[in-house]
Amino acid sequence: MSCGKRLAEQLHERGYRVTAQRTIILETIAHMENHISAQQVYEGARERLPGLNLATVYRTVESLKGAGMINMLSTGGEPMRFSLCDPEHPHSHLVCRECGSIFELEAEEIEAFARRVEETTSFRIDSVHLTLEGLCQICKQKPAAS
Repeated sequence: MSCGKRLAEQLHERGYRVTAQRTIILETIAHMENHISAQQVYEGARERLPGLNLATVYRTVESLKGAGMINMLSTGGEPMRFSLCDPEHPHSHLVCRECGSIFELEAEEIEAFARRVEETTSFRIDSVHLTLEGLCQICKQKPAAS
């Protein structure tokens, strides 16, 4: 089964209407490496969807997030980025607020953190995708700007 058909089937199984825009935008996100911005999704998909506009990309990624098909990654003042949900490799992110580097954090580490939070606060964290901001090893060693 092709990637596009598999993704369309998953979307349908989750109760979402399968449209050309959703299918092509999902495929574009799936085939691009790393976490990509809406602009990159737009540029990658517009050849196959000539009438596509950036507003459609934003609306579609919101629907796809609601369907649990993509993760959204917020990196401070940077544009929102997207990646395909990978049930085989769930992970969260560490984002350096200085250089913008993104590091993956394995699910086990987040699950352990979530258990500790619930034990101390009785608050249950539902998110399987978490983004934490801070300073990477290189940036935290740089002298502070005056």
